[in-house]
Amino acid sequence: MTTLELELVELRARVERLETQVRQLVGDRHGVVPPTPGEPLDQEQLIAWLRAEGLVRDPTPEERRLAAEWDALPEEEKEAHIRFMRSLVLDPPLSRIIIENRR
Repeated sequence: MTTLELELVELRARVERLETQVRQLVGDRHGVVPPTPGEPLDQEQLIAWLRAEGLVRDPTPEERRLAAEWDALPEEEKEAHIRFMRSLVLDPPLSRIIIENRR
C-alpha cells in the first residue's frame, strides 16, 4: 500500500470510531441489537455489536503492515517464533504485572 492508501484506511477507521461515539452519545446504536443471552449471533452481527459497544476496531495501518510481514514469513520461522514465545517464563507472571499496574 502507498502512504496515501494507508492514510485513507486510517482516516476511515477514525471516522468510524467517531461515528460510533456520536451514536452512543445520542443513544442510537444504528440498528444494532444487543445479543440475547443464549441466542447465538452470526459473525457479522457479533462484530457489529462489538463495534457499536466500542470493544473492537479496525486494525491501524501499522497493525496491517505488521500482520502482512508475519504472513510473509515462512511457516518454519513462524513456528520457531511461536515455540520460543511459549517457552518464555516471566517472573513475576504477566497476570501479576497487570494486576499491579492497575493499582
